[in-house]
Amino acid sequence: MRLTRSQQTTEVDAKIAAHSTYIRGGDLPQRTTLYDDLLPSERVELANEAHDTLSNYVTTPFTEITRKSKNKSMSQSLFRVGETVEIKSAHSPKPMVAVIVSFHEISHKDGAEEDENLLGSRISPLKAIVHRFELAGSTAVHRIVRPYVKNEVYYLVKDVLSTDISSILRHCKVSQKVDESPNHVASSEYVIDSAYDPTTGLYFPIRWDEFLRDKTTTHQADRIAQWNISTHGLLSSISHRGAQHDSSSENSGHDDEATMSEDDDDDDDIDEVVSEGEQMEEEELDEIHADSNDSEAGGIKGSNKKNKRKRRNDTDTTRTPKRQKRATRPTPHSKAALKARRKFKIRPPTVTKQDNSTLYAMEDDPFLRAMYTLHVGERPDTLPCRDDEYVTIFENVLGLLQETSGGCIYISGVPGTGKTATVHTIIRELKIMASNNECNPFTFVEINGLRVPEPSAAYPLLWEAIVGHDASVHGHLRVGPKEALRNLIVHFGLGSSENSGPACIVLMDELDQLVTTKQDVVYNFFNWPNLPGSKLIVLAVANTHDLPERTLNAKVRSRLGMIRINFAPYTKIQLVEIVNTRLNRAREGASSTRAVIKPDAILYAATRVGGVSGDARRVLDICRDPRRTIERVHSKGREATIPDIMQVISLTQNTPTAGYIAQCSYHEKTMLAAALMEIRWTGVEEFTWEKLRSRHLGLFQQLNTHDDAPRRTPSEEQLSSVLDTLVSAGLLSVESGAMANRKALSDRKVVMTVEKQEVKRVLVETNQRWHAILGIDA
Repeated sequence: MRLTRSQQTTEVDAKIAAHSTYIRGGDLPQRTTLYDDLLPSERVELANEAHDTLSNYVTTPFTEITRKSKNKSMSQSLFRVGETVEIKSAHSPKPMVAVIVSFHEISHKDGAEEDENLLGSRISPLKAIVHRFELAGSTAVHRIVRPYVKNEVYYLVKDVLSTDISSILRHCKVSQKVDESPNHVASSEYVIDSAYDPTTGLYFPIRWDEFLRDKTTTHQADRIAQWNISTHGLLSSISHRGAQHDSSSENSGHDDEATMSEDDDDDDDIDEVVSEGEQMEEEELDEIHADSNDSEAGGIKGSNKKNKRKRRNDTDTTRTPKRQKRATRPTPHSKAALKARRKFKIRPPTVTKQDNSTLYAMEDDPFLRAMYTLHVGERPDTLPCRDDEYVTIFENVLGLLQETSGGCIYISGVPGTGKTATVHTIIRELKIMASNNECNPFTFVEINGLRVPEPSAAYPLLWEAIVGHDASVHGHLRVGPKEALRNLIVHFGLGSSENSGPACIVLMDELDQLVTTKQDVVYNFFNWPNLPGSKLIVLAVANTHDLPERTLNAKVRSRLGMIRINFAPYTKIQLVEIVNTRLNRAREGASSTRAVIKPDAILYAATRVGGVSGDARRVLDICRDPRRTIERVHSKGREATIPDIMQVISLTQNTPTAGYIAQCSYHEKTMLAAALMEIRWTGVEEFTWEKLRSRHLGLFQQLNTHDDAPRRTPSEEQLSSVLDTLVSAGLLSVESGAMANRKALSDRKVVMTVEKQEVKRVLVETNQRWHAILGIDA
């Protein structure tokens, strides 16, 4: 028996645990305690214990238990194997629904009770082994849309749950759903007509009464796996996905009932190998008979074959059977796995009418429509100039999703190159495919390094996605980072090999903000996808392509894998295409197709932006800002021209910060450039004064050949004076406070407090030598 992710979603009811006593019945033969008999927390504690092992315990299975309560308000209850019950959930006010498949009592072996080093006092003796149902509409999983009635449940094909006996709340009733099933039923009454496979997202018809009767009458002692449903025979009839499913045709092609597995998975594997060997032997016999028939009617040619066969039989009386080769599954990042993913058909993004509803409802004013489509927050259905990156990312994510394996994809590029927008487009397309049953179901969570208070806050967000909690409806779980980390370690480390839940896709945006000194957060997020059966797909997005080599240690880099995709800065031609695509979209459904910006003006704006950063958001802001370009020409009723664009750029550049940087001294500009280089090479916004000073001196030695460069190397006091000037101007900030005052100045942290792109732009405009130094193409 292997436990699944559900094992951590229950909790003990404190009232029941405090006022209840239990009497077991129907004892089965005692056996040695297995590792899977323990609760997840107990398994972790036992693994950390040096003096305690499983050999100190025994397990007694039994079939029924009586709960007696000391509290008069609580009635006596009798629970038997095969009864459906409600279990207290740790993450939802609604209880979980499950069927009892066995009871266990764990106790010490004779002679081990007096050992005070054992963990027995912390091990819950009485446990219930149940098979879980899923309440329809209770999880935030992207899968096929299926209509359901109130309190409808799905029997999970493989979801065994070990829980404390005090987690069981009460009995409940699960009955077969019929056409006239009411939509309003009692709180403890549920209906069912399908079994559900969370991995593939497929539903299978089930007759619950017959299924339950078969399991309770043929129940074997301590046999948990027989409650699982084998979908192997049903899935073999499914050649591909892609058909639209509704409530009437959803299960077409699955008229047969789901068969129940009577053997373990290991037995199934053995049967498959044996059947393959028998098939090969039959093929060899057929070949021999065919050769003999040809020899009888084939003359000399046939006799040669006959003699050859005869000589072989005479000399080789005891033939050694051929060894059966079993195909090994490639690792997620191997070349074979990467090559296999190319077979998946990648389709272009779907154009949705909902995205254009606001535009179609706007008044027929070309200037207002252009302002709407040029807004940075308005994401189009298709992202131009990123087709290759879209296909590459989509191909790898869909491949990992269909393989039900985990993996990491590292996406890099300077800000404003469409990294996050491309990923969101892919996720939106995968959601559409999952709702149409064209790919496996999955959950999605976005973790932005700039939006979390600390890097460890990413653990609760990931745990919510793993358990399928819908934070948009029920709010965030009250789970701290430490507790979430413990749950994730148990989920991926102890039970991931038999994880029957859906895959989870994680977008880690602004990765550099999640890098800590120990690098434990990024290590865990990169390591978990490589564990067997994790089904965790991590999309790590950062602004620099060499951040792993510069910032991450070798242990973390080794977990990242080989899939790395770089988004190059937009060229001026691509920026022009982006602006024209949005302006063309503004003309859709409008009676007036009048242009608002001249083509040469768009080209000029793209040239200015493409020569510095290649940031698409920057050129959109120049062409769209209502206070500038469009508003300037809207009142005059004419198109925007190059002089209008020039004036807008001048207004955006002539800020107090830009004016001050332009008037800075040589060493002040050099120190600002050194700060930009330090951020670029380390990928971290903070750096020590020692590193900044060393970078400044290196940059000074590189530039001292220029005519305007001073010949004398600055002293440490002079550099400190330059730092004080930039701090007073608000361009840099030095770590302060009681703890910082105890440090030496060389160990204090320094951070740039102004926009880096603005500093870079001003430095490039004041002197062209900064192009190559700051990594900008001239």
